[in-house]
Amino acid sequence: MKPFRTFICAAAVLACTMALSACTQDNHDLPSLSAPATPSASTSLETIAQTYYDCMTDAGITVELKQNNQGQLAVVDFVGADTVMWRQPDGDVGNFSTGDITEQDWDDFESISGDGTALMIDGVDYSKQYGQCLAESGYDERTAEGNYEMDPVQIEKQITSNNIWAACARENGWPDIQDSIAPSDTAITPTVVLPLTITDDQLWQLLQACSNVDPAQIEEMQQWRQTDPTGFPDDYLPDPCIDFDVPGMSSPNGPEQADVDRMSHLIDIVNQNRENYYQQQGG
Repeated sequence: MKPFRTFICAAAVLACTMALSACTQDNHDLPSLSAPATPSASTSLETIAQTYYDCMTDAGITVELKQNNQGQLAVVDFVGADTVMWRQPDGDVGNFSTGDITEQDWDDFESISGDGTALMIDGVDYSKQYGQCLAESGYDERTAEGNYEMDPVQIEKQITSNNIWAACARENGWPDIQDSIAPSDTAITPTVVLPLTITDDQLWQLLQACSNVDPAQIEEMQQWRQTDPTGFPDDYLPDPCIDFDVPGMSSPNGPEQADVDRMSHLIDIVNQNRENYYQQQGG
């Protein structure tokens, strides 16, 4: 479970190979209930995570410890709930749900979050406990993840895949779609950016003309896995990473919530197109 962040495509070894999740960020530059303590240089990420985990567990919040990008047991994730919504001390908003997050869910969350750190799990307000555990431990989600950088070869493969898709989009009614370029931050996956003004019907039509799933690549991978359960064929390309341009993302107050919700909905359509393919193939 990660907070949504714009223009960061959910990535594993080859980004967007099997699942796409563009991320959003609702960064309202708001004060927090309690800012996390600044850990000393001698305090390890694992020690901080364990302190945070113990505090959350004592507060009755179900969480689990997981490894970060460097293999350290330093990441604490929410588990065992249907819907979790949180605002971090820096204003970042994250959410996770096994179903749809309704407008009423957002209204309820806004009513408890106000202008600071907040946590709502299945409709129950745990903001006080969440803020206290962050402050006492010094836990910070981004720091806990550790350093992550895509391999330069992976970046080039992602750009190639993205640009093949972008060229198709330009040929099918979207001439202003730009090619991907290598990001300055190698932890960020290159993406093809579509306008937020695209309608549902237009996006479905575009995905029909330019699918974000390549059956030939899938077949090649299936053949590869029969003899080599690890790695990827040399000519294998990941699925294109598709994102949407959200106005106000760089402004001090962040984007409007309606734009964040719209982007999330469009990402669901992109995901659904891929899901539809796999369902047609029997899973």
